Amino acid sequence: MAVVGDPNAVPPPARDFQAVVDAAAGRRVRIESIERFAFYERARAAYAVVATGEPRFYGNIIVVKGAIPPP
Repeated sequence: MAVVGDPNAVPPPARDFQAVVDAAAGRRVRIESIERFAFYERARAAYAVVATGEPRFYGNIIVVKGAIPPP
């Protein structure tokens, strides 16, 4: 979710998640932020919600599952 009032900011939980995803993929993976209320709408339509216990602000992340076709 984008930081309210500063949509270009990257909060610490998002930076940490970016590092984990990049390491797992072995390359830089593009991660986007979305506006707060758009985030709530997408979360409402989610298949599952996992509560991790992340205490920091902006530690809420939507992960999309899918298949990537070969080149």
